[in-house]
Amino acid sequence: MKVLGGTLVLGAIVASLSWGVGMASDLSALRQWTGKYPFDKIVAGKSLWDQPGVQAAMRAAMGEKFFALSRKKMHGPEGPVADNGKGVLVAWSCKAHDCGDNQMSVFFDLAAGTAQVCWRTADQSGKAQDLWLANGKARPLASNACVSEGDDPFALLTKFGGGG
Repeated sequence: MKVLGGTLVLGAIVASLSWGVGMASDLSALRQWTGKYPFDKIVAGKSLWDQPGVQAAMRAAMGEKFFALSRKKMHGPEGPVADNGKGVLVAWSCKAHDCGDNQMSVFFDLAAGTAQVCWRTADQSGKAQDLWLANGKARPLASNACVSEGDDPFALLTKFGGGG
């Protein structure tokens, strides 16, 4: 009987850990940031980055990289949130005093409740790496791939995420 109980407990733990990975996040409030900055406190006195749905979607997209990003404090200079009119929004942010090597564009699919992230990050030695993060997986990109391209804030999503 103890084995059965242990098996059930282990199964419940595994289920609870994997439950959030494939679940859609509630991103319905994000349209309120269109044309505004992600750090603006619009819903419940919180910024876009502090919305539970945003954090869940980014955690699901980035997997273990989410924790590395949160330590970098990427919420320095930011651009206004853009809406492509098809249910996808993008928010751009970078690390204060180090935007060139530490920046991200986060694409939110409002209907799916998911995110994809183009993240440029530098390690302690200053070596930069560009990554496309989606579904908990990181795909290396060419150097400078995550640097914004011209006036189209959705160009990176079209190029690397296949959407937009």
